[in-house]
Amino acid sequence: MPMAATALATMTLAIVFAYMAAQFFRRPEYESFASIEIYQLVISAVLLVTIFGASCFAAQMSDAFAGGDAFDIGRSYLDYLTNQVAMPAVVRLQGTLFVSQWLSSVSMRYGASVWGITMPLFPSFVLIERSVEFLLILITPFTSSLIVQQIGLEIIRGTMIPFVLPAGVILRIFPPTRDAGAFLIAAALGFQVVFPYTYVMHSNIVRAMIADQTSEPRPIVDVLNGEGYPNVATSLQESGLYEPMGMLFHPIFSLSFLLLQALFLPALSMTITVAFIKGTTKFISQKMG
Repeated sequence: MPMAATALATMTLAIVFAYMAAQFFRRPEYESFASIEIYQLVISAVLLVTIFGASCFAAQMSDAFAGGDAFDIGRSYLDYLTNQVAMPAVVRLQGTLFVSQWLSSVSMRYGASVWGITMPLFPSFVLIERSVEFLLILITPFTSSLIVQQIGLEIIRGTMIPFVLPAGVILRIFPPTRDAGAFLIAAALGFQVVFPYTYVMHSNIVRAMIADQTSEPRPIVDVLNGEGYPNVATSLQESGLYEPMGMLFHPIFSLSFLLLQALFLPALSMTITVAFIKGTTKFISQKMG
């Protein structure tokens, strides 16, 4: 705010000098420049007041309709996905990988040492080990994406209103940087208001989807109950060494929700925000330029 006020005062002084020069030298182009810049100065001041007022209004509306600050809701939602969905799946898969590696390495030797043979006791766990390694390769970047999104929200929260928005207003005051100022103003509004609200929508949608689902998808339950592959289900469950529902299939089920928020929904949020920034920049540059 002090820098914006200083920029307004500086531009006002420049306009006064231009008007004095127009009257002294009888140059109509100086007077025309002064009148145009007075209009732009008033528009910049109105934008400064309107944008800060709109930001406060958006915060109040978020408290009234979303139940809290949009950034807090988005962070809580990402924390939920990370701590309640992603990390348990990673821990289960990692435990399954350790157990599978150990069981697949257990072997029994038959016969004398010279001509005897060595056979693995649990050869099928090699397949489980490979499957789990592949799932960990998939799920680990998705978990990292959730953490990066949390960091991004905090960076946006701490920079848009305190730094980017005042910089945009200041740049818009001066004629050579007016277009850059319009872009920074639009970017600040887009990332401060529109972008976090998309995470509020994601939270309402994904949380409801997770709540509506059972802990395990029905087709997998039917398979393990013996309708699809009874021999596989029986051998895995009765061995007492491996519980496929909790250790393998449940993380696969969780992977679908992680994939949604790690890839698709952030891209949707950025698309909406970028469209808003482009439209607002065009409006400020053309309608108020």
